[in-house]
This record gives sequence, structure tokens and C-alpha cells, in this order.
Amino acid sequence: MKNTLAPALVLLAASLLSCRREPGPAAEKDPTAPSAAPSASAESLVPKKTPTLAPEPFAGTKDMTVDFYAIEGALVVVDGMRVGRIVGEGVEWFGTLPETNEWLGGSQINAVQGYWPDGVDVIYSSQNGRASQPSIFPLTGKGTKVTFADGGGLGWVSGSGRLGKTTVVGGYDVAQGYRIVTVRGPGLVLKPIAADKAGCTEEEVQRQFGVERAVAVAVRALAVTQKGTLVTVGALCDREKSPVAEVWDQPGKSRVVDLKHLTKEIGYFPQVLVGRGDDLWVASTPVLHYSGGKFEALPTLDRPLRSLFVSPAGKLHGISGRTIHRFDDGQWAPVARLPWPMWFRTVAMDADGVIWVSHGKGVARLREQSGADVEGSCTTPFVYLYEVSWKNEPKYTYPTTRKALSTFPEVADITLMEYWEGARILGIKVKSKEQGEAVMAHVRANMKNEHPELICYAPKKPRVIEMKPGK
Repeated sequence: MKNTLAPALVLLAASLLSCRREPGPAAEKDPTAPSAAPSASAESLVPKKTPTLAPEPFAGTKDMTVDFYAIEGALVVVDGMRVGRIVGEGVEWFGTLPETNEWLGGSQINAVQGYWPDGVDVIYSSQNGRASQPSIFPLTGKGTKVTFADGGGLGWVSGSGRLGKTTVVGGYDVAQGYRIVTVRGPGLVLKPIAADKAGCTEEEVQRQFGVERAVAVAVRALAVTQKGTLVTVGALCDREKSPVAEVWDQPGKSRVVDLKHLTKEIGYFPQVLVGRGDDLWVASTPVLHYSGGKFEALPTLDRPLRSLFVSPAGKLHGISGRTIHRFDDGQWAPVARLPWPMWFRTVAMDADGVIWVSHGKGVARLREQSGADVEGSCTTPFVYLYEVSWKNEPKYTYPTTRKALSTFPEVADITLMEYWEGARILGIKVKSKEQGEAVMAHVRANMKNEHPELICYAPKKPRVIEMKPGK
């Protein structure tokens, strides 16, 4: 079950923390998946030719603004307060979130979690930023609504998971601190390791409202493996640079696992994905894999991995630049490409191997597309440089990048552009593929750790940044 955060403000903060500095590198059946029920052996096949996949809007949500989520057993869309699942070429609406926040300006759905059909849970909050009241509501089946920061103040939902017949949710609020609560099924009492038992200082304990409520692991994410191992991920004693996990792999007992030797940062609210058996992944840098009681770091790629998702066969996938990779036999294998780097809030693969994505204001399936690559008869060659840091002001002029490009022999014939394509991007319009290749070679030689890429793309409404030779 995927970890998702409730408050819109928290979601924004998490996305901002994932942005990079400047400068820096930034439905056809999926040929990598089987036609029937997926299997590990079938999915391990790497296609002879890597296909190019492009988003094709889903007709069932045409002219609608919807959010898209993947839960166990269903692909779900949200339209306002109603929730539906994708069935065939349409949407079957099965539930509406009751309004409980009228006095706070109304509610907004932030995520859908759980399992179809009897365990669909809605994560929602109020429209009032000062009293967001992040909550989880059992939309189908039997369960109990849980609210963090009831009445106002800081709070969030860290994630949920299923332990046998019980669904638990983790979260935080200023009144009660970090806690794990039962949403569905028989009540469970899960007591995280106390802060004073894990070497936290007296100051750190008091910062968490005293010894009675202070925990060792400040929970930023929570998930449960299919085998039934509960894992929370966060910071030891709420220290920013001390990533740890708390693992419940024995009945009623937990242990703290230090992750500092594997990753320098996990982000404030890392995404956690569950595979088969005891497999679980943390979307950190690098990606961390938990299985059989141990964590390990997966290999890195030239470009950061994003938009991680797990196939029905339990294989981890991720997007790096414009390439979709699958992790298999200890390495990342390219299985498909996108026409240009794209950013999706949600990516999921269905039982037929089709990849679904959140795209624009709706949902799309990735279909194989010919003529989308620069290798074909492309009339709009373009050099993708990197994703722009959110810290840069709107009219930032990229002095480091301009200085490096100023010595390019044909600088007068190229155009530096900033544009929006799911994220703030910097790139260069060139006149030909050959000129694009020359620009990329120049960038690699003059800008350390850059990975420019030649794509077939024409930005819409770009902001042009003036460049001059030698400046």
C-alpha cells in the first residue's frame, strides 16, 4: 500500500524538498509485461527494442478534472468529493465523502488508500490551512474515522497498512505527538520505542512534549509488507540528518534500524512502496530496499529516479530522465522511453501490463508511439538540460549555465528557454540534430555532472533567457 500524505501543504512541502539546485542534471500493452496474469519470469524479459510510450488521455474522464490513485485491486479517480474506479473504458462511481468540515470552508480529498472492494480509505483535510484536520475515512466496508490535529494546529497522516484484519494509520499532531491508530478491524496497541530508550537527549525529549509522548523515530512514512512487517521511516529523535526505520518484524516488538550508512537523506515525507512477500522500498536517494529484516541501497542512475511504482508481479519500476526502468537481477534495466522527461503524480501498472499515469488534469494510458523520438523525422530538436530549483526566483537568468554556453561557437543560433512540463525545466532550442549533439558535448565539457539529452520537443509559452557570446 502506497504511502500518501494528507494535508495539501504537506504535499507541497514534500515536492519542494525533492527539487534540485541550479545548475544540475536535473494503451498498448506494455511489452515488458505478460498478456495474462503477470509472473516474475515473464516480466524479467527485456524487450529487444525499447518502445517510446506517450500519454493517451483516458476517454472515461474526458473534459473532467480528476485526481488519480492506485490502490490494491483498483485504479481510482477522485472528482471533488466523489470517488470511482476505472472499469473498462469508463468510471464506476462508488462513494462520496461526507462533508464534515463546513465550518472550515469545506473538505478536500488528498489521497485514496487501502484495498478494493471493502477497504477503500480516503485521506482528506479541510480547506482551512490553520485547521486542516488531516483525517482518514473508511469509504467502503467497516471502520472508524481518525483525525489528527482535531480542532486545528499542525498535523499530518504518514501512511497506513494492513496487519491481518486490522488497518492501522500513522500520523502526528501537536497535541498527542507521533502515534499509530487502528482504522479497521480488531484494535491493536502499537507502542513505538520511547525517545529516552534510544539515546535522545533531554532537550529532544522535551521538544516532543515530554517523556510520556516522545518517540525514538519521528514517523514520516508508514507501510506494511504483505508478510505483515510494519515499517515506519523517519528521523531518530527528530534529527534532520539521522534517517532511521522502526521495524515490527516480531509480534509486539520493534527495533530501530540506522539508515545513515545507506542514504544521506530520505526527504521529509518519503514515498514507501510495497511489493510481494516481505519486499518494501523507500523512495530516497538512493532508493532503499527492505526485505527479510534488512535494508540495502539500490544502484543509482545518471539521472535521479522518480515516479516509482510496483507492477502486479512485484517488480519495482522508476523513471529516470525520460527512460522507464525496471529493477531486475540486481540492476536497473530500461524497458521503455518517454518522448521527453515527464513528471507524474501517480504511476501504476494494471494486470494487463498497461501503465496508467496522472497527466495534466486527468488520467492517461501510456501507448506506444512512433515518430516521437528525435531519431526519427523530428522537426523540433531540443536539448533538455535540467529541472530548475524551486529556490530560483521567477525571472532567474541562470548565470552559471549562460557562462558555460557563452563559449559555444554557434551561441547566436541557439535559444536558452525555461518552460513548464510538470516541473520547471531549462533547455535549449537548436536548429538541427547535429547542432544539438554539439551543444550537448559542449555542456558536458564545461558543466560538471550535467547530463543533457537531445529530444524532439517544442515548449509551449517558454520564457527566453538572453545569451551573448562570451557572457
